[in-house]
Amino acid sequence: VDPVSLAAFQSFMQPGDLDGASNSVKDDLASVIGGVPCSRVQVRFEPLDNALIVSGHVPQDALRGSVLQAMQDKMGADIPVLDNLLILPSPQCGALAGVAGVGLPQSTDQITNPLLVGDDTHAKEFRYVADQPMVLTLQGADYDAYVYVDYFDAAGNVLHLLPNAHTPMTRAPKKSAIKVGSDRILQPGEPGLFLKVGPPYGQEIAVAFAASVPLYEGVRPLSEPAAPYLDWLTDKVADAKAAHSDFKGEWVYFFVSTSAQ
Repeated sequence: VDPVSLAAFQSFMQPGDLDGASNSVKDDLASVIGGVPCSRVQVRFEPLDNALIVSGHVPQDALRGSVLQAMQDKMGADIPVLDNLLILPSPQCGALAGVAGVGLPQSTDQITNPLLVGDDTHAKEFRYVADQPMVLTLQGADYDAYVYVDYFDAAGNVLHLLPNAHTPMTRAPKKSAIKVGSDRILQPGEPGLFLKVGPPYGQEIAVAFAASVPLYEGVRPLSEPAAPYLDWLTDKVADAKAAHSDFKGEWVYFFVSTSAQ
């Protein structure tokens, strides 16, 4: 067995039982991940397959090869590195950094799972083609919550899918199914938002925020610049935390790919 691969295997499977040199493998992987700008990358070791699964996204396809090679060097010849990386260019990757700074947690999986290294990435990928209705199917939080869903486009704007002037805010029961958008043209006065996919095509993100109390009253404009909105939302989250000692909140994001066919 390649000694580099053996040390990598032990680093994931026997943390705390290793000398300093072997235990540094996971730290080395974290360093590789941290060196990729405007990205979110997570690696997961699969002991049954004896493989390292790389997921998440980088801003340019040119970075993919160097990232994977650096990880392969850390895992040795006997542990393959399997690639699930996607491409999320600027400004969407920058908007994601703003979302992470709003003041809500994303996930605690890595704290309790020693087989993970890196920040949590997208929860799901949605794929659409031209003229297809955009409908997102989500699952609610582990508690009754008010859910806000925003779509960040390639022009640096945010489209508020929920709530908006056409779709009122409702309190979602815990772990309930949430459908965002409509798959058909709506009648006048009927609640909901019907959107069809069109150019420019590419890779973008949708973000869902959940909060145990409403973060604000009324609705925002259907579309607005993303950066000032995230600054405003950060203040609203801080206000909610200050006003409610039992406040709960979180966020999750989804990768959205659109194409002509």
